[in-house]
Amino acid sequence: MEDEKYNIKAVARCLKILDLLGASDLPLNINDVCAALDMNINMAFRMLSTLVSAGYVVKDEKTGLYSNSLKTLQLSRNALLSLNIRKYAMPYMELLWNQYSKANINLALLYEGDVLVIDRLDSICTPRTYFTPGKTSPFHCTALGKILTCELDEVELDKIIVKKGLKAFTQKTITDPVLLKVELAKVRAEHLSRDRAEYIPQDNCIAVPIRNQEGKIIAAVSLTAFESYMTVEEIEETIPALRNTAQRISFIAGYQNGIA
Repeated sequence: MEDEKYNIKAVARCLKILDLLGASDLPLNINDVCAALDMNINMAFRMLSTLVSAGYVVKDEKTGLYSNSLKTLQLSRNALLSLNIRKYAMPYMELLWNQYSKANINLALLYEGDVLVIDRLDSICTPRTYFTPGKTSPFHCTALGKILTCELDEVELDKIIVKKGLKAFTQKTITDPVLLKVELAKVRAEHLSRDRAEYIPQDNCIAVPIRNQEGKIIAAVSLTAFESYMTVEEIEETIPALRNTAQRISFIAGYQNGIA
């Protein structure tokens, strides 16, 4: 591509290291970085040392392990705050949460084939949060992921399936591409998606789309709760209120064609 001639390779490598560390649940050693990015150990050491000096990466001197620093968290926080949808969605999410405070209310986007949670209101029942803002989760076994991908064309969907895979997280996870497409067709017809303990055991979720002026799905809002706090039947009863929330947010985003 024309723009590639202006790329600075050292900067690109440093950014790849930040992406790698950010995607890992655990700190990485220099050999992990070399293996993942096909980089020799001298180059990896120089890149990591530069990032440590700049404050974007921290090194545990005892173990030799590297991880992203809080400085990168500040960058992600600023990026999240810059998303306009968060500004006008939160008041409606709060109204929904006031009705169903035993549930968690989530706002998410599709980002590089994953579900990226950009805001969340936690249930009063439990302090344990699985979908903190900035965290990503798989598209195929979450209600948010299903609604965000249900209107993608088949070619684009297949690319995501190949890239991300269909890993089984529970016994209820859909891991067959054909069955997943059947599920997404149902979601597309109903404008509503469900996750019945497909990602986290005993955790049930419903999600609806948020659309822009062109009618394109740009985000989704969901309501989720553990079975010990809300039954599946109780979650189903929240559907009208959840739809109303998404419709209000979509209206502000420019969508004026009825059901979101």
